[in-house]
Amino acid sequence: ILLTQHQGPSTRSRTEPLGAMFPLAVVPIILVEFCERLCYYTFSGTQKTWLQDRGYSNSQSSSLNLTWAMLSYVACFFGGWLASSKAGIFMATAALSLLYAVGTYLAAYAALPSVESIPLYLFGVFFLITLGAGGIKPNVCTMGANQFDPEAPNANEQRASFFMYFYLTINVGSAISHGVLSSWASSGAPSLGVSLEYGYFFAWTVAASFMALAFLFFVLGRCSYRKVEQKKEEPVLSMMFETLLAGSGSPMGKLALLGWGLIPVVIAVAFVNAFVENGFLKVAAIVVALACIGSLVAAHWDNSYLPAGGVRMCLDCVPILLVGNLFFNILQSTIGSVFLSEACQMDTRTDRSDFSVEGFQRNGDFFRLANPIAIVVVTPLMDFVIYPLVKRTTGREVSMGIKVIAGFSFAIGAQLIAAAIEYQRRSDPVLSVPSHCAPYMMVKDSSGHVVMKEPREHVHMSTTNSFYMLAPYAMVGIGEILVNPVLQHLAYEGAPPEMKSLLQAFNLFAMGALPNAVASSISQALKAQVPNDLNNGNLPVVYFLNSAIGLVGIFCFFFVFHHAPERLKDSHSKDCRDMATASTDNEGSDTGGETDESSGSGSSDADVC
Repeated sequence: ILLTQHQGPSTRSRTEPLGAMFPLAVVPIILVEFCERLCYYTFSGTQKTWLQDRGYSNSQSSSLNLTWAMLSYVACFFGGWLASSKAGIFMATAALSLLYAVGTYLAAYAALPSVESIPLYLFGVFFLITLGAGGIKPNVCTMGANQFDPEAPNANEQRASFFMYFYLTINVGSAISHGVLSSWASSGAPSLGVSLEYGYFFAWTVAASFMALAFLFFVLGRCSYRKVEQKKEEPVLSMMFETLLAGSGSPMGKLALLGWGLIPVVIAVAFVNAFVENGFLKVAAIVVALACIGSLVAAHWDNSYLPAGGVRMCLDCVPILLVGNLFFNILQSTIGSVFLSEACQMDTRTDRSDFSVEGFQRNGDFFRLANPIAIVVVTPLMDFVIYPLVKRTTGREVSMGIKVIAGFSFAIGAQLIAAAIEYQRRSDPVLSVPSHCAPYMMVKDSSGHVVMKEPREHVHMSTTNSFYMLAPYAMVGIGEILVNPVLQHLAYEGAPPEMKSLLQAFNLFAMGALPNAVASSISQALKAQVPNDLNNGNLPVVYFLNSAIGLVGIFCFFFVFHHAPERLKDSHSKDCRDMATASTDNEGSDTGGETDESSGSGSSDADVC
């Protein structure tokens, strides 16, 4: 099909679905996204366990993992800015893809048993890889959408089909990382002759090689890429800043400036809190985050003090997007933290008769496979069966409110099921087998201080079947289907055409960076409940607290939604294919695909729709 498309319109068969035919230039672009997601999820699922093996505690390693995810989303603004500069979207994507590969190779080198350099690892992952992700995530999707000529017949259908395949590559990449590479990292690959101690080096080298291959193919395809002229328009961030300054004379205007000014403070404090064990920082991180969120919600509750225009219309959406994204994605963040900790202290052996230390074990991240599988399976089920059935039965579309309630309910249910599994795990016998992905055992020394047990030994696993964890992972995935696309669509519909990119950029930040910053701080604050050996803590308390946060989130969402402008309440969420088409229409026609934050909108649609 690709070759037929490349030969030109005259050779197309009338019976072939146009939506399945892409320009050949799309292939290396999709390959970049596939490899980037493979690398990203490989580190997302294994760096917590690698840091634990270097002596970091259960809670601190979770906090660092969440902080890294936060920085990856923050870096999207840098990638979008670089693409909108003289460098252009191609050079920005190519350079930062190379940086991504270099960072991954550097992390793999740092994991060599003869090296084991934490500073080298942190530089490669927390600096180079985050910058690379910031260059790829917001730009590659936009560049792929730009390959379709908006003037061509059926351009919208082709773009919609592109987004479906683009999303498929995301899930295939994550499936390989969760299903294969994460377990190779913590247990080695005996079938390939890779011993346990070389597992992380091998898995990360494989991921880096995928990224290097993607960079090579992306650069080789340069001559085939369709170029889109960048429109010279007033930067949307400047427009927003000018609007906020115009309203700064009122008390609410001052509160708005305070809220927006606290965002970099929230990021900085969360970053320091993840690395520094300090009681004051734990409290400060949560207080600053609450002050930032509260200021923004209160200040933009009623924007009548601001000049009328596109920026004001965007700011009307801030309370809904902030509250909905923040509370839901705090729950969603558990899939890379406490869910992983719990799974790693269950029986993850592939051979239940093997009680040796070197026996192959699945990494707890393996069970995160249920998350993308649930998304892929349930999305068409919702779109083609459940929503139409509800409409036929009730005579009404499924409302935004019902979807959000259902999504939060699934995420809360996942917390409660995980708590029930944890109670069962604690009651089950403990095996004599150390878990490769669990932290090291801790003991009290003669002076009463908690220190690492010598010789070092991983916490032992319980007899509980680790496959039980598929249920909470899958339920969070279903919740994502119901909540994230709704907020994405509201962000798209809530802004005028010239400001859609600005609001999508904020939504991306509210969806990824801010919740991970708050979740990282919560993880550090609840350290006593999540010790290295979960049998000595009280993990269900964390799940109950998360459930309470979710319930508060439902209440807060409907409270702000009730007071939102009527034009937002009338905006009903469409199915994912319609939203992806709308997003690419905006990228191709409104911004040319190369403005700062417009890149963010395309990428985030593909990730969550």
